[in-house]
Amino acid sequence: MIKIQLKLITILLCCFVIVSCEYTSDVLRSGDQNADDSTGSTDDSEGSTDDTDNMGMGDTGKAEEDIDMLEGSAVVINELMADNDNIIADPQGDYDDWLELYNRTDNPISISGMYLSDDEEEPTKWQFPDDIEIPANGYLIVWLDEDLDDTPGLHADIKLSKGGEMALLVDTDGITVLDHVVFGEQETDISYGRLPNGTGEFQVVDATPGTENSVE
Repeated sequence: MIKIQLKLITILLCCFVIVSCEYTSDVLRSGDQNADDSTGSTDDSEGSTDDTDNMGMGDTGKAEEDIDMLEGSAVVINELMADNDNIIADPQGDYDDWLELYNRTDNPISISGMYLSDDEEEPTKWQFPDDIEIPANGYLIVWLDEDLDDTPGLHADIKLSKGGEMALLVDTDGITVLDHVVFGEQETDISYGRLPNGTGEFQVVDATPGTENSVE
């Protein structure tokens, strides 16, 4: 009788040990799986951060912020028209692209030797001739038509693209950008200018060459 009882106890102990081992193994496997899942979640999170950073860069893009520009320039690009069909004719009677400069100070300013360009890689495309001055709080129209032999009037050796590009005003050193504007696709006979006049951001404005910018 005692032998039978001992055998039963031995069998029960063996069963308990087997069950305990299987339970421990399951717990260990579950812990490993959770660790793997946690690691995967971290990787996904890092990937999401990279996507966000790239999206931010894509939204910003390479635009006018990349151009080193002198802040507070006395003379600024104030208005332009990249597709002038019937708004204002140059002294020769041609309807060409034009750009307006504005002197924001109470004193006349000479811009002789400064440059206009439509390419930041070539900032000295066209140089203002001698004895060019903008009156105090005054305006100057430059015809962007590549008609250098036309007189009178200031005719620059550049043209603007209706599809969008940039215009730059560069100091006499040929390096310092005094002012610039980057614009997108333009509509025929529609002006793009600063509002408020001389200080604000560029937007669609009434065509007011030689006078203060405004909108209806």
